[in-house]
Amino acid sequence: MRGFALALLMSFLWPLVPSPAAALENVRVAYPSMNSSTYCLIIAQKEGYLREEGLNVELLSIRGEIAIRIALAGEIDFFTNAGSALAAAVRGVPVKILTIFQDKPSWDLIAQPNIKSMGQLRGANVAIMSPEGSLAVVAREILKQNGLDPVKDLNLVVMGGDEVRFPAMKAKAIQASLFNTGTSIKAQKEGFTKLASAGDYANLIQGGLASTDEKIKQNPGKLFKFIRAALKGINFFVGKREPAIKYMMDALRLTDRELANAIYDIESKLILRQGFSDDKILQPILDDMRRTTKVQREIKIGDAFDLSFTRKANEELKASGWKP
Repeated sequence: MRGFALALLMSFLWPLVPSPAAALENVRVAYPSMNSSTYCLIIAQKEGYLREEGLNVELLSIRGEIAIRIALAGEIDFFTNAGSALAAAVRGVPVKILTIFQDKPSWDLIAQPNIKSMGQLRGANVAIMSPEGSLAVVAREILKQNGLDPVKDLNLVVMGGDEVRFPAMKAKAIQASLFNTGTSIKAQKEGFTKLASAGDYANLIQGGLASTDEKIKQNPGKLFKFIRAALKGINFFVGKREPAIKYMMDALRLTDRELANAIYDIESKLILRQGFSDDKILQPILDDMRRTTKVQREIKIGDAFDLSFTRKANEELKASGWKP
């Protein structure tokens, strides 16, 4: 009788026992380099927002064009290189951008100390990350607006992220490149020349969350939960300066607090709290990418973006009164 009573009691208590970690849904996310997109995801992870959604997230350092191929093979759920996603979608690859972290690039065009003007880039090697990614699109736009032909006047060299291109700059293997905020500040401190701020030349999707059409169709619930947690990370980053800087410094393995403050002050102003942009900003960006990729057909916003998950998550967070 006592054994029966104990078994009966346990049957009532069992639903209250926390689920083991194995019950969490796994999410794999590729990112090309440490930037504001990645900081927000790290914050969502560290603050428990992802676990609250029942998700166990693995962040993988993978370049954008490679990440797309891996995503199409079903090996990852999201990738943050929105520029590569945009180029792929315009070409008809079945991927969509679901969340937009920035619609203005934060990069600076940095050159060798002896180069003081755009005209001095004639004949130079200028490094980009991929032929059609965000970095390449903005680099070409800056060059064109300064009277340089990106094909005839200089060499665009494909390299990796800042961690590859900055050493190449120091070794004088390249003469210029677009660098993110942190690397730009470091480079200027070391005597390299800032020729331009990318945000003065273009609107551009820099950072976001993209996935494949197949993943969206297969598991929209998991994608929605991840995006909701990511939006919490965005709002934490923008709204809680001191802890956000601490997370950013940890991610960058940065000990220079002055540099960290400078990076945060620039990045936090560019981040879109709501995670999406207006159609009037997105359509010209799409049209520019269509010209860059030499695609003839008309490209509509729905061909490259599905912002419905992000809009719905925003509505829920606002209705609940959630704050970081």
